[in-house]
Amino acid sequence: MIFIQVILIASFLYLLLRFLAEANSSKTKAWKKIGLTSFVLVAIITILFPSLSDTVAHVVGVGRGADLLLYLMVAAFIFFAFNGYVYNKMQQRKITQLARKIAIIEANEKYR
Repeated sequence: MIFIQVILIASFLYLLLRFLAEANSSKTKAWKKIGLTSFVLVAIITILFPSLSDTVAHVVGVGRGADLLLYLMVAAFIFFAFNGYVYNKMQQRKITQLARKIAIIEANEKYR
């Protein structure tokens, strides 16, 4: 095993353990835990068997495994950017609703 493989595998395992051992881990949605665990397993398999990414790339019609990984990373980035946008919009709506409720409560108290 090459030294960089050891470093990469240890890094991914550390990432997974830190995520799962987080204090708010019980509040984290199950699909996020499953997704990160799957990502780490695929990353470790790809690190241990780099030629496997070439084989998978050829099966799906991509020339090289590195290109396939790049395409997947771009898709993941777009997904997370969109997910962050949607989450931000939800938070803005909640803040607006709370501000309206506080304004109504303060107005009721002022004119009693």
